[in-house]
Amino acid sequence: MPMSSSDSTLQPATASTWTVPYYVKGLALGVPTYLAAIHLWTWVFTLPVYVNGRADFRQFYAAGAIVRSGQAKHLYDYQVQKDFQDHLVSPEQVALPFVSPAYHAIFFAPFSFFSFRAAYFLFLIFNLGMLVVCFLLLRPWMVHLREIYPWLPLTILVGFLPIAAALIQGQDSILLLVSLVCTFVLLAKRRNFAAGILLGLGFFKFPITAPMALLYLAWRRWKFLLGFVSSAVVLASLSVFLVGIAQTKLYVECLFSIAGFIPPTTALAQYPVAWQMMADVHGFVFGIAGHWLSKSWLQAVTILLSAVIVGWTAWRGSRVQSDAANLFLPAILCAVLISHHTYIHDLSVLFLPTIVLLDSFLPREATGMRRERMIGRAAALMFVSPVDISFFPRHFYLVSVAVFLLLLAAIVAASTTDYLGLQSRPA
Repeated sequence: MPMSSSDSTLQPATASTWTVPYYVKGLALGVPTYLAAIHLWTWVFTLPVYVNGRADFRQFYAAGAIVRSGQAKHLYDYQVQKDFQDHLVSPEQVALPFVSPAYHAIFFAPFSFFSFRAAYFLFLIFNLGMLVVCFLLLRPWMVHLREIYPWLPLTILVGFLPIAAALIQGQDSILLLVSLVCTFVLLAKRRNFAAGILLGLGFFKFPITAPMALLYLAWRRWKFLLGFVSSAVVLASLSVFLVGIAQTKLYVECLFSIAGFIPPTTALAQYPVAWQMMADVHGFVFGIAGHWLSKSWLQAVTILLSAVIVGWTAWRGSRVQSDAANLFLPAILCAVLISHHTYIHDLSVLFLPTIVLLDSFLPREATGMRRERMIGRAAALMFVSPVDISFFPRHFYLVSVAVFLLLLAAIVAASTTDYLGLQSRPA
């Protein structure tokens, strides 16, 4: 039975309580198809460039080759990275720095047995396979979208431009997406410790996963936190064992240099960074005030706003008396917002909160309260907003506004009774 406007508890609609509005069907027919066409058309223009060595995959490929060749003790030496990239990929004036935890390079070592071009396509096939896994795991949260058009969930996946960017560039963001989707599914099944372990496997993107763990610490979700710490400590120890203390120290110094807290101590930290193309707090502050605030003030404002967002998310989440799974989507969105580097491919992980919130609250467009409709619309805005990269690439930081609005929506949705709808959704 549809909720009355006086009901204060938000509830996602069930499959039998809604009729799809005509404008929803029209937008669902046109927008995802248009974005999917942009994705496919981009391949036509960029593929020849990327397979010849200009893809981000070159950093991972070269790092894997360094480890496989037995030179892991020099993994973070800039000249070693440049020599490997120039020799195995293509000569460039500067190296594309590998600044992930050392264990991450082990994953890419098998790809280095092949030529760069072959490895690029092998990793592309692997990423496509991981997207299939994500899609299948999230099918229970696509019921309402399939009622609009049976093919709509697949079109949304293909049309989500951050995923397109990750595929084209050969980035590792889809690996993190898989980790988060698996974590979400386990949380929905109340397997919190196992879920924490899987989140810890995403430690290679610790600027995103570490803030999520911090939020769960504030929310006192101990089993989940214990699982995360267990796997993160193992992977961090593996990284130190692989490269040694000296290289680990160099890596940490590099991270602080990139963050702007200390002067650059290695050429790895001197690679140019396009802050205005980052959809996070840092990018937003730089894009809005970069022309009239000093670097120190930009950092101070960024830290202050990030602390406010984390504190507010932690406070609101602590008031939600529900399973740990209900808090997972706000945790993702908060972490993405405060992450130091958030290029378009890093937003791939937002496919999870976008698809779940769309499916759960889009039906309220027909019969729900205003707050319920706003949740679905915030998810729709997040799906569409990355197209900004096609028209205003120097202002991609504005997409952070859509991320923030979706964070607000996810916090409100987290208070919903049976928000995940596991009892009413098919397996």
